[in-house]
Amino acid sequence: MQNNKRLQVLIEIALFAALAMILDFIPTPKGFKITVKMLPIIILALRRGLWPGIMGGLLWSILQIVLGEADIISPVQVFLDYLFSFSLIGMAGLFQPAMQRALAPKNHKMGKPIGLAVSATLVGSFLRYCIHFISGFVYYGQYAPEGQSPYLYSFLFNGTDFLFETATCIVVMIILAGFYNTLIRVKEN
Repeated sequence: MQNNKRLQVLIEIALFAALAMILDFIPTPKGFKITVKMLPIIILALRRGLWPGIMGGLLWSILQIVLGEADIISPVQVFLDYLFSFSLIGMAGLFQPAMQRALAPKNHKMGKPIGLAVSATLVGSFLRYCIHFISGFVYYGQYAPEGQSPYLYSFLFNGTDFLFETATCIVVMIILAGFYNTLIRVKEN
């Protein structure tokens, strides 16, 4: 039975990473990242925990590289901007035990699960964008307008993405609250 559960988790990691990649293909307006591409990894992390969430984010980043969707400058930049930063979205899995308890059949209040989903989204997204900020001033700081600090340039560029993408994900997570038992709760057999 343990092997079946492990196989199910591996399949879910692959499916959620693929869904994130599909959502990543949807074009967004320049300057406003109104996208929910992180949600599959956050849902996976809330459903299965820290390591499956991290592995889902890592697999998504590998898909981006293999499918030619990555902006590649150097191996270290690829590690920071893709492998490491997207894996950190899986840190939303820190909230998995509390989320599973909050979604237990005896609990009928949705306030706590919504708060946990929002917190998980903020943590996963914030950690991802901290790495993008670092990579931004190291590798993209040269594109800052003359007289502007590369740190400020990276903060403004990546911070705008962080705010819009995180806000969009939070709004959709709240809208999906009625489906948490189906999407997030793991039913024990």
